[in-house]
Amino acid sequence: MGEFQKFFVSQVGILIRDSKCLILEFSKSPGKWGLPGGRVDEGEGKEEAFRREIKEELGIDEFQIHNTVDYDLFYVRPSKTVCGIVSYIENSSSEIILSDEHKSFAWVTEDELDNYNFIWPTLSNMIKKGFEYNEKNKIKKAQ
Repeated sequence: MGEFQKFFVSQVGILIRDSKCLILEFSKSPGKWGLPGGRVDEGEGKEEAFRREIKEELGIDEFQIHNTVDYDLFYVRPSKTVCGIVSYIENSSSEIILSDEHKSFAWVTEDELDNYNFIWPTLSNMIKKGFEYNEKNKIKKAQ
């Protein structure tokens, strides 16, 4: 009988405005991009942790959390597996104020995703699912 794989859970948010998704460049890994979010601290609930991470990384207090749009498991090192969970978030007006964890941000269209080197191996496809969710959500709001 084999040993169970241990893994970290990381929650990130897709924020789309005017058909562009916000992505962040990591300070410690220039040229590597990701979405805002992070891990749960000991004793935190999942939503509490997610809201804390978004506030820390973007300076946004008020936002709505919609559905989870995708998740995946991947290996970052032989001894470290990550379960990445991507949720769609909505905030239409707050100014983005980055923490020290990130050196820059960009608003990108779905067609521009392949121009970026993402820290998670499947993040580009995960973001595309966020764009799909955004389009479906726009249609529902219009009806």
